[in-house]
Amino acid sequence: MNLKKSLRLFNLLMMKRSELLRDHISEFKSISDAMDKALKKKKTIQVAGGTTGAVGGVTAVVGLALAPVTFGASLIATAVGAGMVASAGGVSAHVAKTNKKIITRDGIERQINDYIDKVKDIEHCLNFILSAMNEMRRYDMARLQRAGAQPDSLKIAHLTHSVFNNMDNVRRNSVTQAGGMSSERLLQGFAKELDYYFKERDEPKLKKSRKSRFSGRVRLLAENLHDELNNLNHMWELFN
Repeated sequence: MNLKKSLRLFNLLMMKRSELLRDHISEFKSISDAMDKALKKKKTIQVAGGTTGAVGGVTAVVGLALAPVTFGASLIATAVGAGMVASAGGVSAHVAKTNKKIITRDGIERQINDYIDKVKDIEHCLNFILSAMNEMRRYDMARLQRAGAQPDSLKIAHLTHSVFNNMDNVRRNSVTQAGGMSSERLLQGFAKELDYYFKERDEPKLKKSRKSRFSGRVRLLAENLHDELNNLNHMWELFN
């Protein structure tokens, strides 16, 4: 009966939170995508700005060298050169401004905590269900029938055998032995790494030299969480 109640609770939690968890994962992915896009754009502009600045500088030097001969034309060349340098600097400044979509430590921690709050009850519930089912597998169906077990109990026992027959062996062992709280552990591990990527608490911006690594780490987290959510949905299907 306790197992039956747990199955109902798991079903209710998945109905309420499955899509919310998927939205959180999408948010993690969008953070990584935005960072990759900003880093790529910045790199492109730096290359373009450097080229433009070099061309502008050459134009200015040539203009000054020709000044005694063709005063008017050389001033135009000098002005064009200076303009190109200024425009390159302006573009770089503009990119720096657009990249100020700052990802803060507080925002990331909020995402982590929100996800844990939504997923931990589901994973703990699944852990209890699988542990109870693992215990029930010791009882033979025919023996339960002879002992006069209630129809509901027989139904749960039949479901237990069906679920374990359809579960992947590796996943089954890892869930029943490791506690079945994979997403929670993934997020807690990620939270411990934030000191490596962010500056001090009173300056919660990302360290410039580690932005690219952080983007990759967030993407990996999103992929792992996606796999765990798929597993929860797979178990939900098996239970139903």
